[in-house]
Amino acid sequence: MSALPLALLAGAVALVLALITLRRSFMLTSLATGMGLAAALGSIPWAMNGANPAPDLFAFAPGALGFIGLILAASLLCLVIAQGYWQGCERLPREEFPLLLLVGALGASALAASASFITLFLGLETMTLAMIGMIAYPRARPEAEEAGLKYLILSGMSSGFLLFGMGLIELATGSLSLPQSAPISLILLAGIAMISIAAGFKLSVVPFHIWVPDVYAGAPAPAGAYAAVIPKIAVLAVLVRLLPGTPLAASLVDAMTMSAILSMLIGNLLALLQDNIKRLLGYSSIAHLGYLLVAILAAGAIGQVAVVFYTVTYAITMVAAFGVVAALSGAGAERDADKVSDLRGLFWIRPGLAAVMTLALLSLAGIPPAIGFIAKMYIMAAGIHTNLWWLIGTMVASSIIGLFYYLNIIIVMSLKPGTTLVPRRTALSSRVVMALVCLPMLGFGVAPQPLIGLLKAIFG
Repeated sequence: MSALPLALLAGAVALVLALITLRRSFMLTSLATGMGLAAALGSIPWAMNGANPAPDLFAFAPGALGFIGLILAASLLCLVIAQGYWQGCERLPREEFPLLLLVGALGASALAASASFITLFLGLETMTLAMIGMIAYPRARPEAEEAGLKYLILSGMSSGFLLFGMGLIELATGSLSLPQSAPISLILLAGIAMISIAAGFKLSVVPFHIWVPDVYAGAPAPAGAYAAVIPKIAVLAVLVRLLPGTPLAASLVDAMTMSAILSMLIGNLLALLQDNIKRLLGYSSIAHLGYLLVAILAAGAIGQVAVVFYTVTYAITMVAAFGVVAALSGAGAERDADKVSDLRGLFWIRPGLAAVMTLALLSLAGIPPAIGFIAKMYIMAAGIHTNLWWLIGTMVASSIIGLFYYLNIIIVMSLKPGTTLVPRRTALSSRVVMALVCLPMLGFGVAPQPLIGLLKAIFG
């Protein structure tokens, strides 16, 4: 019973493959994919009541299932965004895009619940290969092919580090199970360092961040939203489960601290120079993962709940921001409407989309009443609780820097309309997603206690 979400996802993959074979219909494929994701998401309450059928391969604890639920919910939102984005584009065969999204969700869910290096690697590679296809899917765009190739090469390198680290840890512990606690040795430390490099690539923290802006800018907007959210959730699910029981050596703590400081500063400083919204969101995500490292370094229950709360906030906000870009764009165009100048006058042309983007930017900046303010306060409380003063000071300074480029986009949207933004009819599905992400961004920003209580019950 606890493996039901993964079983339903695997069955949905087989079903969608069969449907594509029998009849090529983008609407039918999207509907089947959505039903599979929704069924897996709905099965999580039953899975939490089941016994773990394969403790050596998967750890279906409530926390892991909670992260799987977040992965499935975010994937479902990305699917609906993609449905509106690809609507009306007949030049490309669109049916495989929902299939790739579904396969990626299966891999990410397996990664989030992995209890062995075997399932960790299989889940990670399944998710990564599906994402490469999603990023490079509009093959008529050279920038999309370039982004897919970059992600392919760099993710292959990170997989090499991961496998090397797994081998060293297996040599030190004699087991392929993920080590909850083990005596620190030089070999084990080297293995953890290798795996940390691979995790740093997936989390896109400094100094493993260089791929992020190019991939986000080149990918179609729905694939950019997926790449910005799903891998982060899956990798954080493993870190949140493992790090509290692992005695980290001082050198690893120092390395994570330095990476957090550099990620917060470099991400926000480089975002100041961007005129492409997707590149800007890429650099912004680097800074936000630096904030998450602060919560990870803050040991204890408050740090763990702060990580999960910020992850939920980050996922909602990034889906909203990329969703607005997708709603203004279309797969049939030469490029997405992803320039800052493309949003000039959006308040006058599409006031609903402008309101969603404004709320998302306020959340990323940490300005009330958006949920991002509560998330940053939670991380600061966790850092203060554990005396991480340098990290908290850097977080405050970098957040002030971030205000400049977030507020600049809001100002551009409020100007009189220019000639670069061509009004495009927004699909009903995209409007529904925008409404769905606005409710928690604003609702939990005003009254966060229900969400905090739910997360404490699952992850605390």
